[in-house]
Amino acid sequence: MPRIALLIALLGAGAALAAPPSTCGGADDYSKALCAYQVRNFPEAEADFRAIVERDEADPVTIHALYFLARTEMKMGRYDQAETHFIRIYSMSRAFYDEWNCDFLLGECRKARGKS
Repeated sequence: MPRIALLIALLGAGAALAAPPSTCGGADDYSKALCAYQVRNFPEAEADFRAIVERDEADPVTIHALYFLARTEMKMGRYDQAETHFIRIYSMSRAFYDEWNCDFLLGECRKARGKS
């Protein structure tokens, strides 16, 4: 019996020590959206990323928000919408598209839709 109690205590302590994602606690809109994504609150992440994307395409945060909006759409099974976002990223910045491996993700969307 003492071993079981010790195991339960250790497991409980480990759970209490787990740190939240590093972006959680940030005050800016992007950090809040990324935190929602990281804790798997996809409806909130989608709304927050979409609000950023619709604000200003010239803002450097926009392309990152668009990327995570696409990833969020993938998590929610909306591969057609994610595809559209990855194509938009390509038109905004080929360098970002390549660096962030969007071609692979676009392929995953197409594969999920039966268009490989």
